[in-house]
Amino acid sequence: MRKAHNDRAEIIRCSLVELRRLFQRSELPALWGEPLDYGELRLLDAVRVAEPATVGDVARRLGIDPSRASRQVARAVRRGLLRRRAEQSDARKVVLDVTGRGRAVQTRGSDLTRTRIAHAIAGWRPSERDGFAELFARFVAELAPS
Repeated sequence: MRKAHNDRAEIIRCSLVELRRLFQRSELPALWGEPLDYGELRLLDAVRVAEPATVGDVARRLGIDPSRASRQVARAVRRGLLRRRAEQSDARKVVLDVTGRGRAVQTRGSDLTRTRIAHAIAGWRPSERDGFAELFARFVAELAPS
């Protein structure tokens, strides 16, 4: 029984690796017909979840070193997707906010992802779609550290 459990865990692990690779493919936006940068979307999501966020918050959320996070943030600021501002309670602390343009990019990315997911599960029975959505959400919740 233990071996079967490990086999299922390996299938899930491999599927997650492939899913991550799919989303990180540089040609993905072209395949989906949209000029979106997945790394940029991840950055915007990391800021929005903790908004207002610091570069350190972004680095922790993305699992990257602070210097890389700083470069990504600087690029997003130049592109008008993020705004830097002094924290009201401590003017020495610089925080980040997603701009209106950044929110529009996030909305396009979310819409595109939902469309792509809907396409992928279109041939499934409604009970399969419902079950997958419920189990996948539970799986992700149980993976998250408490």
